[in-house]
Amino acid sequence: IILLQTPNTTAPPSSASTMFSAVLRSVLPSLRSLSPVPSFGTFVRSSLGFRKESPFSLMGVREKSCLKTNKSAAKRFIVRGKGRIKRGKEGRSHNTGHKGRKRVNRLAASAPITEGKIEERMRLIIRA
Repeated sequence: IILLQTPNTTAPPSSASTMFSAVLRSVLPSLRSLSPVPSFGTFVRSSLGFRKESPFSLMGVREKSCLKTNKSAAKRFIVRGKGRIKRGKEGRSHNTGHKGRKRVNRLAASAPITEGKIEERMRLIIRA
């Protein structure tokens, strides 16, 4: 490819750094019109007083939660369609030879968690 330089045109940038600076110069005026993103440590007034706000909250990025899912609990408890938490009954995994058939069948059925406080705690643990 042969480039012909005329007096009216500018010469193409010679290196990547000059190309970057040319692009930056062309984009800078449009970036200046945007409102600045707050720095880390910006305090915002809330109903509980002042709290520190992350600049990522303005960009739509959620902050990571500190509470991890308890995987052993998540495998034992299941959320039903209406939102109640279902658990399995104990006593059916082994040593069922001496138990009656009626009793073993009854132990096979699932049961809901009925206490409200325990259900809310389980909901936090299994992240449901």
